[in-house]
Amino acid sequence: GLRSEVNVPAGAKIEALLKDLDAEAAGRLERHRGLILRLARLESIATTSDTPKGSIQDVIDGATLILPLAGVIDIAAETQRLKKEIGKLEGEAGGLEKKLGNEKFVANAPEAVVEENRERLANALEARDRLAEALARLQAA
Repeated sequence: GLRSEVNVPAGAKIEALLKDLDAEAAGRLERHRGLILRLARLESIATTSDTPKGSIQDVIDGATLILPLAGVIDIAAETQRLKKEIGKLEGEAGGLEKKLGNEKFVANAPEAVVEENRERLANALEARDRLAEALARLQAA
């Protein structure tokens, strides 16, 4: 979830804000408020029309979820960590793309090895994209 993408400490109780909440989402929130608070380790859930500075956002079913993180995490340090991790994943993906682009490797390596490399490439690209989304959210905070 959003918390783990930007390294919010597991024990940190944070507030969630919901903006542009539709009627169906509001009903679900009221029915499941206690469960949501417990599972997401939230201090509270409130509705808002503003987005506080230092917040990350994500569009969820029927609303915009806002997590105010100023004072909870070091946004600058987390931005650097995400950039470093994205660079590492891009390097890994580049190496795998080069290997899989080598016709000799693909022709001579056992099919299981080629498939494993394809899976590793797909996983690296997926992780990179997920972290890039988290970085974009932080940079917009």
